[in-house]
Amino acid sequence: MDVTAPETFKVTAALIPSGGRIFIAQRPPNKKFGLLWEFPGGKVELGESLQASLAREIGEELCWKIRVGELFEHVHFNLEEFSLDLFAFWCTIEGGTLCLREHVAYYWARPCELGRFEFTLADRRLVTSLEKLRTIPERVPIEMV
Repeated sequence: MDVTAPETFKVTAALIPSGGRIFIAQRPPNKKFGLLWEFPGGKVELGESLQASLAREIGEELCWKIRVGELFEHVHFNLEEFSLDLFAFWCTIEGGTLCLREHVAYYWARPCELGRFEFTLADRRLVTSLEKLRTIPERVPIEMV
């Protein structure tokens, strides 16, 4: 019996804090996981670093220029058809004006409110970790390379 392992995708997510809240966005109805909420980000392209991928995705999807800070959490998640390695980074908005090119709604949520939203399965694991934080950092820690 030949069992092929599902393909694994590297994806990134931006945790963007402001005023004790975190930015979340709702996926469009016509995409996979339609109308579920997520921490915005996307798939890492071949040859791209995690940080460069995240900055590119946020620029393309939300029209923001961001500074990618410290890694908050890495989540590995298996679905029937594929696996995900999700890397969530603290990020700071450095410029631009919010636009929704890939989402239908957004919300600045307090950690205690995150449980009220229906998130993608992988992002639910981030929600569990974020709900344990006493406060959301205002100054995003920068990862020392």
